[in-house]
Amino acid sequence: MSTTVKGLALAAMFAFIAGAYALINAIPFHGQWGTLFLWSASIACFGFLLGGIFAFDPQSELKIKAIAPARILFGVAAACGLGMLWKWPVDGLAAASIVGGLLGYLGMQWARYVDF
Repeated sequence: MSTTVKGLALAAMFAFIAGAYALINAIPFHGQWGTLFLWSASIACFGFLLGGIFAFDPQSELKIKAIAPARILFGVAAACGLGMLWKWPVDGLAAASIVGGLLGYLGMQWARYVDF
C-alpha cells in the first residue's frame, strides 16, 4: 500500500470521526437535518485537514512519511470542500485554498493545540 493511500485512509478516518462526533453532539440541539449535515460535513472537512497533517508531518506520532506538499494539498482539498459545501463564490474558494494550504504547510505547529 503506497504512502498516499495510507495518508488518504488516515485523513478519511479523521474526517469520519470528526463528522460523526459533530453530528452526535448537535442532534439534541437542532431540529433541521439539512443544517445538521451541513455543519457535521464542515467539521469533517476540518478533520480531513487534521488527518492529512497527522499523516504527513514529521512532528506527528502518527506520521506515515514527512511530505510537506502532501500536507499543502490536503489543506487545499479540505478548504475547497468546505467552500463547496457552503457555496462560496470563486474568490472565496481561492482565499480558503490559500488559508488551507498555509495551515497544511504549517502542520503540527498549530495542530498540536487542537483538542477534541
